[in-house]
Amino acid sequence: MKKTILIALFLVIGIKINAQELACSDFKNGNFYVPADKETLLPYKIIRNGNHQTEIVEDPENILGADFNKIAYEIIEWIDDCTYRLKFDDSKMELTEYQKFLNDNIGILNELVKIVGKCFYFKSTLSVNGETHQMTGKICKE
Repeated sequence: MKKTILIALFLVIGIKINAQELACSDFKNGNFYVPADKETLLPYKIIRNGNHQTEIVEDPENILGADFNKIAYEIIEWIDDCTYRLKFDDSKMELTEYQKFLNDNIGILNELVKIVGKCFYFKSTLSVNGETHQMTGKICKE
């Protein structure tokens, strides 16, 4: 009986150790995807490596048009593990007028709201002339 209880205890501890929950820092590097939803028209992939990010939009039917950058290179300024500012990298790509506008307004502030499973829900904020614009979404680990 004692042996059975001891084995059961080790199994519970082993499951608890292996069932790690994700933290903000788990989203700093790696491959991710953003699914389409009511605010994000098309899904896209994100490749993150430290302070650099590449976004690849999946647009096989060319819905966004020829002048939209399907691949965007960005610079991440980490504020803490759960908050970062995103700007477009003009050393790696020709910026659109909108991307220049975002960079000129100190980029987009992204904040983790919550982690559910392998996805984190975020809030993006852009401040322009004292006005704040927000968008929400989620980024998931592949």
